[in-house]
Amino acid sequence: MLRLALGVVAGLLVGVLVIFAVESVGHMLFPPPEGMNLTDPQAMRQVMMVIPWQAKAMVLIAWFLGILAGASTACLVAGRRALAGRVTAALLFAFAVWTMISIPHPAWFVVAAVVATLAAAFLADKAFGRVRA
Repeated sequence: MLRLALGVVAGLLVGVLVIFAVESVGHMLFPPPEGMNLTDPQAMRQVMMVIPWQAKAMVLIAWFLGILAGASTACLVAGRRALAGRVTAALLFAFAVWTMISIPHPAWFVVAAVVATLAAAFLADKAFGRVRA
């Protein structure tokens, strides 16, 4: 049980770090408009309408890679227990949903985010997880 918990914690840490790193690259490549207050929810709604689709795609890539790396790490640390990867993927997906609720995203992005995160979780599960009886 301890190894399972450590796997989830390690997976979350790796997943968040990967997401942060890839999103940081995206912010460098596609910076938000000058003078925008990114802590204001109304300003964030405006930013989402004017940033290019490539900037949004970088977020999708970040979420995919973060969940893939996090769930894979969790499975490996937990002794290839699929449950650790699934819990990690579910928690990281919950963070993505919270982000999509907090900051309005276009419909195509929401659909793509669900597909990308589920695909990442599935790949990690198949590659590194084994169901234990």
